[in-house]
Amino acid sequence: MPEVKIDGASIHYESRGSGPVLLMLLPQSSGPVGLDALLTGLVENHRVVTYHQRGTGRSSAWSEPMSMVDQAADAALVLEAAGAECAHIFCHSTGCGIGISLAASHVHLTTSLSLVNPWTWGDPHLTTMQNLRIAAARTLDPIHYSRFNAALLFPPEYRREHQAGFVRMAKDACRSPHNADDIQRRLESILAFDARTLLAQLDVPTLVVGARDDQLMPAWFAEEAAAIMSNAELELFDGGGHMLPETRTMRLLEVVSAHTLLVTSKLVAGSSVRPWR
Repeated sequence: MPEVKIDGASIHYESRGSGPVLLMLLPQSSGPVGLDALLTGLVENHRVVTYHQRGTGRSSAWSEPMSMVDQAADAALVLEAAGAECAHIFCHSTGCGIGISLAASHVHLTTSLSLVNPWTWGDPHLTTMQNLRIAAARTLDPIHYSRFNAALLFPPEYRREHQAGFVRMAKDACRSPHNADDIQRRLESILAFDARTLLAQLDVPTLVVGARDDQLMPAWFAEEAAAIMSNAELELFDGGGHMLPETRTMRLLEVVSAHTLLVTSKLVAGSSVRPWR
């Protein structure tokens, strides 16, 4: 896996497929099924760029708190290292803040946005939920924290269908315990970010996707984001909870691919075609 050096930190990234570039700002949490099916489906029509955000995977740990703007700067340098002159940006949860910041500060890099399970600001509900997660990370053992997080992020029917997988995840958590300090820094960076002003300034074609049963970042955030933006389409799923990339993979793949391919076709047909590699 190639890497890019940013202020002494190493960011590991990967590029697969061919066609219009699609940068993935993926969730930090995952379930027993994972995201392979989503990524495999997207690779059929895109050059998909993934990377390990700071503090995750093989990339360097956070040396100090990072804002969404800081993390967007990392994303821009990953695209540059991957040789992409512009890209569709797929964002989920925390990635929505990064993607919005990237589109606002590097508009020339952004062909389109897909905001999946977004938030717009740290309202009382989100503040309560994130502080609850911080408290849980500090007080629960790894097994119970894994179960708590799963109950918050995944709907009951999905947890029932994949019960054995969630049991394995809880056991695995003992071998790789969560870091409460990292969790607190990440969740506080979410609460500190207010996307509303930036969203009002963006004219990039945007697909906003929410779930009506999302307990963490409820559908009202997706509705608000789409209402604020001048060039946004809203898609609300009846179920799937907060982890739509995993719980509603095929439906999400369908709407995101339709969005990016439509934007691409319009650019190709237009007089000013944005380049990609």
